[in-house]
Amino acid sequence: MLRIAKNPPDYARATFASPRAIRATWPTSGLYRPGMAWLLAWRNLVNDRVRFAATLVGIAFAVVLMAVQWGLLIGFANTAAGLINHAGADFWIASRGTSNVDQGLPVPERWRFQLLSVPGVAAVDPLLVQFAPWKRPDGGSEYVIVVGYDLASGIGAPWNIVAGSANDLHTPDSVILDRLYAEKLGISAIGQSVEIGITGTRARVIGFTDQIRAFTQSPYVFTSFKNAHRYARYKEGEATYLLVRADPGADRAALLKRLRAALPVTNVWSAATFASMTAHYWMLTTGAGLALIVGAGLGVVVGIAIVAQTLYAATVERLPEYATLAAMGAPNRYLNRIVLRQGLISGFIGYCIGIVAAAIAVRAAVNSTASLVLPWELVIVVGIVALAMCSVASLLALHKIKRIDPTMVFR
Repeated sequence: MLRIAKNPPDYARATFASPRAIRATWPTSGLYRPGMAWLLAWRNLVNDRVRFAATLVGIAFAVVLMAVQWGLLIGFANTAAGLINHAGADFWIASRGTSNVDQGLPVPERWRFQLLSVPGVAAVDPLLVQFAPWKRPDGGSEYVIVVGYDLASGIGAPWNIVAGSANDLHTPDSVILDRLYAEKLGISAIGQSVEIGITGTRARVIGFTDQIRAFTQSPYVFTSFKNAHRYARYKEGEATYLLVRADPGADRAALLKRLRAALPVTNVWSAATFASMTAHYWMLTTGAGLALIVGAGLGVVVGIAIVAQTLYAATVERLPEYATLAAMGAPNRYLNRIVLRQGLISGFIGYCIGIVAAAIAVRAAVNSTASLVLPWELVIVVGIVALAMCSVASLLALHKIKRIDPTMVFR
């Protein structure tokens, strides 16, 4: 509520004077100054604490919804392309028609030797990626994605190993899986044996990784390239992908052209391109990403609706005070600043509450199979969107201010 300081200038006499007289009596160091607009905005908000609290809850909810939905979108995109990003290869060679890393067809071993003869190629490593049935120790079954890599080069090896060692994969029938999926696959400790593949080939768990998620919810199971052939029933020497490492200092663009020329019947991509393709396939083609984007958009709509309603109601209730300011000579732009600052104050406080709640949600989801992240870039983006959302919501209240009649204060 507007409060006039003691011993103010003679506003009453100025009210009935000409506009020039009003401006002459308007205090330049008192009420009408930029800093005072923030104070008036704050007092208008906290005058009705219940409504202000409801506004903050609504904004915080919108911020949490946006942060979580976009955090899931980023997390799922990282998950979908995780195998590519951690493999350590510069280029990926795949059969025609491959759209993502989890679904590829066998390529013959002879292609590997053709690639080794291309100038600029340092090494070519095979990688086998294939879905296979997994028989749990209790008799149940799940599907997993077998990842077989060359143990000598280590290209395509598991990362974030927290129990056991990749060197233990030299042991016949050994596999490594992520502990997030251990319960799902019926594994409670290292050393347990299971059966993989259609023929039920024996496998023994010798280690665990941490936070290696799979977008399809069929967990990655890492093993040697030789063991993977037995589980996936590939022919000897066949691979799903050929991973090319370039010579240091080689022109990557020129090498990409030479690789495509050497194997025109295949798809050849840089690692970054294939990672982007995989994320795009799982996030957009399947519709999973669209649902998250829509959810984040709903958060913006909800926030705008809540803030707009609150600011409009607060403005309508304070019309006599705004009319008093207008009668004292305050221009519309000054009144607009007050309303806009109300939106920014609400947005900032609501954002702080919401982003803290989102960070707590991310922390709580660390050990879940859903990848929820909150990078600092997303924190900044959500903050900008939240303030923009509240600024847009202020427009409805500003429309009411533009039509204010200063003479209403004398009625």
